[in-house]
Amino acid sequence: MRLLVLGGTRFLGRAIVDEAIRRGYDVTTFSRGLSGEPRPGAEALHGDRTNSADLLRLAERDFDLVIDTSVIAPRHVAASARLLAPRIRHYTYVSTLSVYDGFGEVPVSEESPVLDGPPDADGSVEELGYGELKAGSEQAVAQELPGRHLIARPGFILGPHENIGRLPWWLTRIARGGTVLAPGDPGQQIRATDARDLAAWLVDNTRRGIPGVVNVPGAEGTTLGELLTDCGDVTGPGPDGPLQLRWVPDQVLLAAGVEPWSELPLWAPGIPELAAVWDVTGDRALRTGLRYRPLSDTVRDTWTWLRRDAAARGGPGTFERRPGIGLDPDKEQEILASLDPQADG
Repeated sequence: MRLLVLGGTRFLGRAIVDEAIRRGYDVTTFSRGLSGEPRPGAEALHGDRTNSADLLRLAERDFDLVIDTSVIAPRHVAASARLLAPRIRHYTYVSTLSVYDGFGEVPVSEESPVLDGPPDADGSVEELGYGELKAGSEQAVAQELPGRHLIARPGFILGPHENIGRLPWWLTRIARGGTVLAPGDPGQQIRATDARDLAAWLVDNTRRGIPGVVNVPGAEGTTLGELLTDCGDVTGPGPDGPLQLRWVPDQVLLAAGVEPWSELPLWAPGIPELAAVWDVTGDRALRTGLRYRPLSDTVRDTWTWLRRDAAARGGPGTFERRPGIGLDPDKEQEILASLDPQADG
């Protein structure tokens, strides 16, 4: 199997390449070469898909399959799909649950309406919007490869080498120990997918060529309280003393100006725009072979990665994360200090 991964050097793309190589695929990656590292065993081609001359280099090669993990304008996804369509059997595009119109506010399934994202739209994520950009890119792939494409729509993706910083932030904060601000209700359901499980399913489908749209929201049955407890179990007592999770009601955090999802990752307070964020149909993924590992395994392996790579990143507690991810320590302490010490948070 000759697999082309558009991307393939960071987080999910990295996991896809590693999984395909493990299965004996002949893997080529195509990326700008500006971030991440080429994976051992894969051929690395460098080029910019927004540059037609760079893109035409792919026309000189033969591939069987494509997995596209990009976040670029639909216009450029369309150009890539159009160029590759006569040369491949199947094209997988990794999209997002954020393409659904009203995602977070209403329950969604694969049949739910999606945002308006033209397949020829140009511009950045900031200009188009993340959901609209992905929706347009989905349309672009579907138009160029009708019946020969899979659109995968994952939700939260966690695991080793995460470059967003959600789980790494929780792990490094909890590793310090002491009283940790825990948001909302410990019984709040959460759903997330380990990047390695998603990668295994995507690579598996390159053989089967399942077409259409599949949601990958993560397994049910895990709570935020269990996640944070797992973090404490793997990190152990920290320099600030034994871990004590102080659960703070949603309304207190919202009044303090704490941003859901970002400042406290995976926190979905009881507000209308997040009322149904975990209510996503994921049966189709299970029926087509997706298997989720326990989230506790993801927590353990992510902590192992963080500790192992600490020196290369500049020391303990340093990790890549997007702007706005994680609560400022001073803000956390200010909120904790404002709480009634006798209150049951």
